[in-house]
Order: sequence, then structure tokens, then C-alpha cells
Amino acid sequence: MSASSRKNAQSYRPDVDGLRAVAVASVVVFHAFPSTLAGGFVGVDIFFAISGYLISQHIIETLDQGRFSLVDFYARRIKRIYPALIVVLIASLSAGLVLMASGELARLASDALASVAFVANIYFYMTQDYFSQGASASALLHLWSLGVEEQYYIVWPVALYVLWRFASRRVATLAIVATILLSLASSIYLSGTHATAAFYLPVTRFWELLFGSTLAWAEFHRARKLAASASQDTQPGCAMVGLRPPLRDFAAFAGLALIVASLVLFDPKTVFPSWRAALPTGGATLIIAAGPQAWLNRRVLSLKPFVYIGLISYPLYLWHWPILVFVRLLSSGAPTTSMLLAAVALAFVLSALTFYFIEAPARFSRPARRYPVRVASGLFAVMMGIGLSSYAISREDGLPGRFPDASFGAQKEGWTFTDECKKAFPGSDFCMTPAPNGRPEVALLGDSHANQYYAGLEPALSAGGAGLFAVGSGNCPPFYGIDIHLGGYVKHCAALFDGVLDYVIKSPDIHSVILSSYAISSITGGFDYDTGGYIRLVAAAGELAGRSGEGSNLDVYLAGLERTLSKLTAADKTVVFVLDTPELDFDPNTCVRRPVQISVRSPCAVPRAKVDHRLTGTQARILAVLDKFPAVKVFNPVPLLCDAQSCYARQGAEFFYADRDHLSSDGSRYIGKWLVQDLKTKGGT
Repeated sequence: MSASSRKNAQSYRPDVDGLRAVAVASVVVFHAFPSTLAGGFVGVDIFFAISGYLISQHIIETLDQGRFSLVDFYARRIKRIYPALIVVLIASLSAGLVLMASGELARLASDALASVAFVANIYFYMTQDYFSQGASASALLHLWSLGVEEQYYIVWPVALYVLWRFASRRVATLAIVATILLSLASSIYLSGTHATAAFYLPVTRFWELLFGSTLAWAEFHRARKLAASASQDTQPGCAMVGLRPPLRDFAAFAGLALIVASLVLFDPKTVFPSWRAALPTGGATLIIAAGPQAWLNRRVLSLKPFVYIGLISYPLYLWHWPILVFVRLLSSGAPTTSMLLAAVALAFVLSALTFYFIEAPARFSRPARRYPVRVASGLFAVMMGIGLSSYAISREDGLPGRFPDASFGAQKEGWTFTDECKKAFPGSDFCMTPAPNGRPEVALLGDSHANQYYAGLEPALSAGGAGLFAVGSGNCPPFYGIDIHLGGYVKHCAALFDGVLDYVIKSPDIHSVILSSYAISSITGGFDYDTGGYIRLVAAAGELAGRSGEGSNLDVYLAGLERTLSKLTAADKTVVFVLDTPELDFDPNTCVRRPVQISVRSPCAVPRAKVDHRLTGTQARILAVLDKFPAVKVFNPVPLLCDAQSCYARQGAEFFYADRDHLSSDGSRYIGKWLVQDLKTKGGT
């Protein structure tokens, strides 16, 4: 055995693998049985602290020995990360080609492309809330964390090299601490103002990895100081050398208490990461700092079952989520407990096989050790091939001709945001104006429940020579003076719509305004038949705040509606107010007939009585306000999508819904032709 190999063997800490087991088990249980361990998502934060510690240990060791090389570092990273990831990506895309409908496969391919480039966290920040209902259909959503880690690995080695070479230990330590504080501050701030950005972006997550990196930094310098004084026998991997065993044990149990507290106290509605992520990351850091001789580390975390799960934790993290997604997909969104347990068991089996036959040989075999750069280059080439294949699938809209129902979710037409529009209204999530030199005559304003009509309205209006101006932002009612609280952060809707409405009122070209939003969600405070408590409407400022600032969601909504209609009608605009579309109590993808299917939903419908119970009382209050404005047209899509018994997600080969509460392109065209008629006639539907 070489000196390097002996050193690695001596410095290996089985308790850290045991801690990995705690992290991955938390995530797997949360994903499979979310109500059982609602805070299990913090397992990722435990991983961040571990990764920061181990990677910094290696960098510092090679810097100290004068053999640090960025090429060698990234070759090692590729050998560590790519092999198992390649297998999971190929397996997921292959399963998607056989089982997924067009929209699902196109999204999977886009997810894979972002993951290949290690920008999955940035991509999901722009497209997918981690805790939303739709997240359960995104088979590669969990790879957001790999994006954060890889972005850290790009920045941190270079930063540490510069600090090592050109800064004193004191200055370097201050720089690291300052970076932690700045990153933590950004996490706290953005968690309160833009929770999705705080969850995914690297700037709000780096401090978690820096917890582990700072421990490795402190551990190295303490060991060097003790070695120089020859007063202690240094222990590898212990920042608490010289402290009495009870203090080490206290640190380990304190760390465990922080982790348990985060698992028990947090849930998907918790504002996160913010300062709360310090519990799991701080807990993991304390456990590592306690050293391998602490009782918890030596007698519990170093047990063989924990160590084994820790060894396969990376492939297990990669495998478990896609398997769960496909099981839910094939069981029409309602897998039994037995199915979920079988999925977890399969993930363990595949993880063990991946570790022994793919990951370990790619890292530790003789060719991998002798030609690390060549092996890394080969793996990189394979990943690029996966990326190109994913791009091709995405560009072909998920290959909708693979089986009869494979066209579900296909985007039969698309549009792009207008740069000038986005510049004029920077707070918008979508912003479209007519083609160059076209005049906007109709305005479509609201949240995603307004944007869902764009596919049907725009071509119909264009055919008649009318241009469509569409602006909106998710969850925002298109009214004056209303902001919205989503969980723990505020979305400043008024800053957008006060300006948009003023523009519409002053525009001589715009003669008609369509107002549409997810009203029932805003008023009840929850999505898709949820009991509420997540959404809160607040009056932003001015006249509206004086009247309803402390009112209920319904009070604030009605006050905003009345004020907005008063101003639009006073400006002689034709206004069409669109009532809510029926909400489904299931995902329409459960109605897709796939080549392999455990079950398929039939009929693809929600009971009309359930829809009426959800909407009738609240809509009566809305209609009472609308009655004050006889010129305002009221458009109700419910009779167009429902009969006396049911409201339908599909009719024949056409899917009217893309998800539980948004229309598909077919649904938009179907409803849009009736909505256009309301713009042309005096009466409402």
C-alpha cells in the first residue's frame, strides 16, 4: 500500500458515511411518504455540510502538499459524479420514451439538459416550485442540489487557492466568515421576498456548504498547531482534539438534536432555507466536528448498516425520485403503500448495483487511477451525448406520435415574451404584445389563469385584425392596490398591475379588457381544493388600504375588484370578467392511456357537485359586486366544461386541461372561441 493510500485509509471516517445515511434516508422517506416525515427535505442540507467538509479537506491537503491542480480536482469530481448520474439519466429518458406523454417527456428532456450542464437549480428556479403539486411529476427535480454543489465546486477551489497563496490565515478566515454571513443574509432576505429564488439559487445556499468547508479549514489549522507543539497526538478528522470526551459527546448529541428538530418542526410550508437551514447544516457540522471518537459517532453512526447506506447514498439519492415519479405516473397518481415500499426497495437494489458495478470501478479501478483525465474526458463526452439527445427530444416537443395519447401536454403552438413589454412592466411573469407594427386592441390581464386563454384568444383575434396585449404575474389578481402573501414572502402585485391598468386606461387603442385570475384560490387561501392558510391578500396602499387593509381575503379581493372596474368603466373600456374554471381533484395525466399502465382514471372528470360547492358561495359575492356595473360582461366557463353530473378534463381524444386547474392548448382554443364572441356581443355568456 502506498503512503497516500495508507493516509486515506487512516483518515476515512465511517461515521461521516453514517451521517450520509441519515441524510439520504430523510430525503427518501419524505419523498415516498411526505406526511410521515414532513421535514425530510432537510436531508439535502445535511449533504451540503458534508460535501463542503470533505471537498475542502481534499483541497487543503493538496494545497499543503503543493500538488493542488484544478485539472486533477475536476477530473476527480467527474469520476465521482458522472458515472451514476449517466446511468440514471439514460434510464429515466428511456422510461420516458416508452411511458410518458409528449408534455411529460419534453419536460423530462429539458430537465435532463439542465442537469447535464449542472444548472438544474437555475432551470427549476425559472420553471418549478420544489413543493408544488406539479413537482411530483418532474422525474429529475431532485438534481437541483447537484447544480448547487457543482457551482460551489467551480467557485470554491479557486477562491481557496487564492486565499491560501496570497492571504494570511487571519485574513482568509475573515473572508470565509464574511462570505458565510453575506450568503446567509441573502438567504434570509430572499426567503422573505422570493422563496423560490432562495430555495434554488447558489448565493443563498453556499453558506451551507461553507459550514463544512470552514470546519475543514479550522480542523487543519488546529491539527497543524498541535503537531507543531507536539503536545497532542492529532486525530484525523476531528476539530475538537484536546477537548474532553464529554464535550465531544455533547457536541455530537447537540448536532443530532438540531437535525431531529428540523425533521420534526419543518414542513413544505415552512419558509426555507432562511436561517432555519442552520439547524440541519449546523447539526451535521457539529457531529462531524465531534470526531470519530465521540460516542454517537463511534457507537451509532459507525454501525455497518449506517455505513453501508452512506456508501450507496449518492446513487440512492439519484435513483429513488425517478422511480417514485414513474410509479405515481403508472398508478394514476394514487400508488398504494405497497407500491411505494416496492419502489424504495427497488431504488436500494439499483443503488447497490450502481455503486459496485458503475461508480466504484469508475473511481477506483486501475485505469481510473492511472488515467484519471482520460477517464473523465470519456465520461464528459457521454454526458454531452445525453445533453444533445435531450435537446433533440425537447425540440421535437416530446415526440407526440409515439402512442395514441402521447400528444397529451404537447405545445401545439408557442409564443415568446416581448422584450419591450418586459422592460415596460418588469414585474410580469408573462408579457406579450402584438407582432411588430400591430396595435393592441384587447388587453388580457391576470395571473396564469389569464395566460391560459392566450393560446385560444391570440389567433382568433389576429384573424379578425385585432391585436392582443397580455400581461400578468402568477397568483396576482389584476386589480389596483393588492399584494399577495404566499407562505412567508410577499409578492408585490400592485407594483405591476397599478402600472399596467394605468397604461390600459390611457391607451387610445385598447378598447376591451379581459380580467381573469385564480379567484377562488386567492380568496380561500389555497390551491386545488386545499383548505387554505397559504395565500393572504393584503391591500398595498392608498384608498384601498384605507378601506380593507385588515380585511379577509374576500374583503380585499372585492374592494380591489370594485375599484378596478370603476376606473376601467369610467375610461369607457369594454370589460369582460372571467369567472373561475372548474378545478380538478386529480391530475389529468392520470387519464393518459400508456403502453404500460397499472391503472387509468375513468371517467376523466370531477363531480359537478364538488365544483359547485367550491365556487358557488364565493362567486355569489363576486357577482354582487359585478351587478353594480351593468356594462361589464361576465363570462362563465363552467357550463362549457361541465354537464349536470361532471366537469370533464378530456372529451374523446382532446384533453382540455394541462394540470389540475389550467387549460391545455386544446382547452384554451375551445373556451377561447366563446370568449371572443363575448367581446363582439353586448351580452355575457
